[in-house]
Amino acid sequence: MSQRRIPFAEVWRVLAYTLAIALGFVALGRLQLALFDAPATVPWLQRLGWIQADPAPALRQRTAEIAAASAAAMRTLAPGHRSAAWRLGCELGYASQLVGVRALSAPEAQALGRKLAAPHAQRAAEIAAQWGLGAAQPLGARSLREFTELGARYEADEDGLAARVEQRLSPLHRELYLLGAQLGGEAARIEDSGGQFSLPPAPLIARHATLAGIEPRWWQPLAAPPAKDEPPKQVLQRYRAALEALAGELRRLDAAAAAPAAGVGR
Repeated sequence: MSQRRIPFAEVWRVLAYTLAIALGFVALGRLQLALFDAPATVPWLQRLGWIQADPAPALRQRTAEIAAASAAAMRTLAPGHRSAAWRLGCELGYASQLVGVRALSAPEAQALGRKLAAPHAQRAAEIAAQWGLGAAQPLGARSLREFTELGARYEADEDGLAARVEQRLSPLHRELYLLGAQLGGEAARIEDSGGQFSLPPAPLIARHATLAGIEPRWWQPLAAPPAKDEPPKQVLQRYRAALEALAGELRRLDAAAAAPAAGVGR
């Protein structure tokens, strides 16, 4: 999903606002980690009912439930279904970021955003049509809040597409679609800024990838934020490579699932 680098100055104001908000969340996350490392903090939060005693078993149980509910679909769907669900999310997340980051800019910048997003929106529409998922369009943004909450809006299934993916394909495909939406938005941030701006939504990436049955080695590089001294060019190259590695793993899983099915009819 690479594209030519555009002038960063066109969107500096929105990016600056977004960065400030993002840094606030990073600081909050670090504070939470520090608190959770304190011996007395976790039992206290458990007594209040704010956290589970151990969230890992609950996630493993949910992963098993999704796998069981999706087993029939995984055996009967046409080849390429995993990749299609993930790619659908990637293309929409990417296009939404490109349009949203320019929503409050000058009309020329807004037009540029729509132009850059158009190929991704078109590919998403083609995937949705191929799999009978109905309309698939990037989420718009009419305010700074709507833009900064793009990830949360995909999680909330604002347009109902995630529900249609689950109904038409399976619960596992829903997780792949939502994973793609988060990764696509991050990919657009990195590409659009030439590697200067990156803040992966690590908890959401980890959750959706785990629920989709993807091994950590494939998604962890995509959830890792850049090092302080990592050059923008290296950030860009690293993310592209990690994204392609995950795409390759999904293609491998699709091919492995298709092979036994092909052998049955022989």
